[in-house]
Amino acid sequence: MLSGNSNRAGIQEKLCWKLAQMLKLRHVVLFSSCRNALYTLLCSLHLQKDDEVIIQSFICDSLTLAITKGGAIPKLVDVNPHTLNLDAESLEKQITLRTKVVIFVHTYGNPSGIREVADLCRRRNVILIEDIAHALGARYDQQNAGTFGDYAVYSFTKQMVNIGGGALFTNHDVGEIVRLQQMQNGKASFSDFAKRLFGSLYETRAFWLSKLLIDFVRKRADLRLAQELSLHAHCSVVEAQLAYWQVESVVRNVRRKRANYLFLKQKNVRLQEVDPRAESACSYLAFYFKNQEQRDQAVRKQFLFLPPWPGTAVSQRLLFVPNRVSFSKRKLLSFAEAVEDL
Repeated sequence: MLSGNSNRAGIQEKLCWKLAQMLKLRHVVLFSSCRNALYTLLCSLHLQKDDEVIIQSFICDSLTLAITKGGAIPKLVDVNPHTLNLDAESLEKQITLRTKVVIFVHTYGNPSGIREVADLCRRRNVILIEDIAHALGARYDQQNAGTFGDYAVYSFTKQMVNIGGGALFTNHDVGEIVRLQQMQNGKASFSDFAKRLFGSLYETRAFWLSKLLIDFVRKRADLRLAQELSLHAHCSVVEAQLAYWQVESVVRNVRRKRANYLFLKQKNVRLQEVDPRAESACSYLAFYFKNQEQRDQAVRKQFLFLPPWPGTAVSQRLLFVPNRVSFSKRKLLSFAEAVEDL
């Protein structure tokens, strides 16, 4: 069974079917964004004000905002500094009787550690939500990212070009989720679409133009304002159509992006680590530096490098760049040189 707004048909239903087939899950509900999907999901769980939702500290603010507005307390836990993901050993020490949900973010498309975290959540009777915004096409032990937990949420503006859109995946009943979504009938603003479009362009195609815009806006405004939740919760026909056209190519491109990652690893560049059992989507290339001073020097040497969201000590030593399938060996070597020269 595929789920969506009953008043919307056609391309939305086709997209739901395609996504369900890709992940081999029964239910897909389309949303205006990944963060709205997460917010609506958390509301459907009827969490109490003292309930905790564990999420990694190395994350953008939109997810913690969704937890707070969903009625629970976000509990930030440091990531494994090598994989940039939660790991089961450190996570188990943080789970209490108040812990109701764990959100596992496949950082930059990396599923390392998901099997152990999923096993831990089952043992401790904690709901597991996977954020696969960067990880469609990633696998762990030959199993698709997004199929280890109770639910998964996805964004249509991270691995593809779009003006918005997202999805929720699960094998559980989605009646309450759909009911709550239908109550969110706010209108989307033009600025919402513009922000998401420029964000997706930076992460997929028009790096230079979008990076210039990001740098321009960052000097004049707080980018965290772009993470606010919208009262608009439904995926439009345009967003669904754009996602439908691109979703299969996202998965096909994973192998080529992984080749870029392995090329840089062979050059002994310090990158985000991937478990041998994991097949990362490699949506981003994350570079490590000895300290923040070296990192800041690298930004001046390589225009495309961007600092990650702050929130954990490792943030001060990292830079990332979206991993594009069309990167030439020369471009990849320019990244390596910008790191090695320091």
